[in-house]
Amino acid sequence: MKVVVHWSGGKECCLAFHKVVEQGHDVAFLLSYVYTKPYVFHSFKLMELQSQTLGIPQITVKIKRAYEDILAALGRLNREEGVEAFVTGDIVGAGCAQIHQTYYDAMCEQLGMKLIMPNENPSKDTYHVLEEEVDAGIKPIMNCINVDYLGEEWLGRELNKDSIKELKALAEKQDIDVCSEDGRGFHTMVLNAPLFKQRIEIGKFKTKKYKEKAKNWKRNWLYMDIKEASLKPK
Repeated sequence: MKVVVHWSGGKECCLAFHKVVEQGHDVAFLLSYVYTKPYVFHSFKLMELQSQTLGIPQITVKIKRAYEDILAALGRLNREEGVEAFVTGDIVGAGCAQIHQTYYDAMCEQLGMKLIMPNENPSKDTYHVLEEEVDAGIKPIMNCINVDYLGEEWLGRELNKDSIKELKALAEKQDIDVCSEDGRGFHTMVLNAPLFKQRIEIGKFKTKKYKEKAKNWKRNWLYMDIKEASLKPK
């Protein structure tokens, strides 16, 4: 089946990508959202390199009215490119996944497309997803952290067999999801994975702060503003 993968550059979308390729689907495009407000959680510079090393074109959609804008982008891919399914990295049953599933199901039904969410969570414990990612050879770093929960030493740190054990203990203590599926704790970018033809190396970056506020909460982010990055042989 010809599919498009929702692509933020983080660990869960990368895991979903690898799973649908293993299942025999043809990933034709990576679809990334561009928000109008400051967006510090994922680096578009790194996403461009991920697209290059995967050899799959990235399509960006500017988000002003989320449902309508995403629906229009998927509709174009369906009509003009023959894309049959939309793949997301949401962990089924965790965080905001149920909301997203309802949201995307409605879009796909309207367009006659299929929604594929391969990151399942039967145990209701997202730690097994972290283990699955590490075991698969996916190498993400924390490029954005909430300093209300994580110390600054976590910024830029790779998630591997050792660090995810530390993270699990910390997440339990701080009462946050270990995968940060709800977006409260941290965000990641993948620098290497089995289907990457080259790895990504970050050159220069600046450490910056960003305060995110809503009516009933606020989040204090520390993030890597990537200035230079390049593809290197594995």
